[in-house]
Amino acid sequence: MTETDDTAYLKALLYHYEAEIMGEAYFFAMADCFDDAAEREKLTLLAAVERHAADTVRPLIDKYGLVPREETMLKTIGEEFTEPHRHFSWRQLMTQIRDEYPAYLDNFHALEEMAPADDLTRLQRLTLHENVLIDFAQREMANDPDSVMPLRRYVA
Repeated sequence: MTETDDTAYLKALLYHYEAEIMGEAYFFAMADCFDDAAEREKLTLLAAVERHAADTVRPLIDKYGLVPREETMLKTIGEEFTEPHRHFSWRQLMTQIRDEYPAYLDNFHALEEMAPADDLTRLQRLTLHENVLIDFAQREMANDPDSVMPLRRYVA
């Protein structure tokens, strides 16, 4: 890896780590927007998936001596991302995840392509979390009674 490649990789790695912390806060904040206890529980599980994804790559952040922004700041940003979605129905939220999150997969795959071989296992696990979120939303839209199974399996 050249120095330029290394810099791009480290910036992308830090970005993805921070995005997972923001994602956790987003889903926790979205849980406050729903009255249904089952939906709130599912959003809490989505937040757990985001935290698990962040925890998966945290050793890489430490390995490279990267310094993320303060977690309280990242959580505030994540909570602010709920603003345009606060009025969403459950179906609208699941549709958004199903339809928009696949575009994020390109970024995760690009990160994997930049990574040294030693980092790939953790980054593939990071990418998997996005697939799990999409799978969950698709199952919810199909009224699958076990829609949370991929989420639970990921955090287990």
